[in-house]
Amino acid sequence: MGRHDSSYHLLFSFPHLVECLIRGFVPGDWTEQLDFSTLEAVREGHPRDDIGMRYDDMIWRLRWREGGVWVYVYLLIEFQRTDEPFMAVRILDYDAGLYRQIVRAMRLQRGDPLPIVLPMVLYHGYPAWTSETEVFDLIAPAPPEVEPYLPHLRYLLLDVNAYPADELERMRNPVACIFQLEASQTPVTQPIDQLDELLQAPEHKGLRKAARRWLNHVLLPLRFPGVTVPEVKNLKEVSLMIAEHAIDWTAQSREEGREEGREEGREEGREEGREEGREEGRQEGEAAVLLRLLQRKFGSLRPEIQETVRHADADQLLDWADRFVTASTLDEIINGSGT
Repeated sequence: MGRHDSSYHLLFSFPHLVECLIRGFVPGDWTEQLDFSTLEAVREGHPRDDIGMRYDDMIWRLRWREGGVWVYVYLLIEFQRTDEPFMAVRILDYDAGLYRQIVRAMRLQRGDPLPIVLPMVLYHGYPAWTSETEVFDLIAPAPPEVEPYLPHLRYLLLDVNAYPADELERMRNPVACIFQLEASQTPVTQPIDQLDELLQAPEHKGLRKAARRWLNHVLLPLRFPGVTVPEVKNLKEVSLMIAEHAIDWTAQSREEGREEGREEGREEGREEGREEGREEGRQEGEAAVLLRLLQRKFGSLRPEIQETVRHADADQLLDWADRFVTASTLDEIINGSGT
């Protein structure tokens, strides 16, 4: 498991963050009847062996006050950058395995109701998730007489990049702050300041430390590749550091990309003519870096946009790269317009 995976797993190992996830992102008023004082990680049995779970999968449970029914919140935290077309089949497999484990652990007898299992998938890749969330929708059309015997199971998809930034900000929820930071491809401090404010209580000391570690060792290195990010002691220092160094770090990261492009240009130049190859390779490398940044920030790009960037000259590429730092829309970068 990579550093990003382990840090994200650590964040959601804190009950408070799981509570904020449920309160803020699970639909319906029924969550107001959940007894969060009973929230606990499931430890019974050997879930990885029993239901094929991976290390970064998580299972939590808590009581639903109406009748004291247990609600199992199954968190399947995905770190891949593309959606998985048969995720619903995996969830069906995990759900069945989890229910087998529950029957054994709770020693259920005939007539005893099974607890509620809520499967959730957190996705923060590009582009937006398009795969079916209901396993029945993946099955070929069947005769009406057969349909009742086919499996039905839908998972709750939380697509981090699908939430508008202003909506997340208004929620005043630590998970919403993390989603904002995950979705933003430009240096932002507001979610960090709000996260720091929301986790000021002494009992959140461990969670603040985990959030700071995630920012310092995972998120900032992803946003500023090739830059050595100084170690900081708290979230406030992270915010101040970004505000002070964001422009310099962005320029340094861009220069790292340009140097990579120059190297590609030198390799190509040996085959087609040293000087001509260097110039062409430099521009191709810069265009490739810019396209990669644009795709991470705005998702899939239209073919005509990709062609425009690939055929732009060096001055135009530099101009677009400068606009990338502050622009909030693709049109602002390409056309210099916010409309």
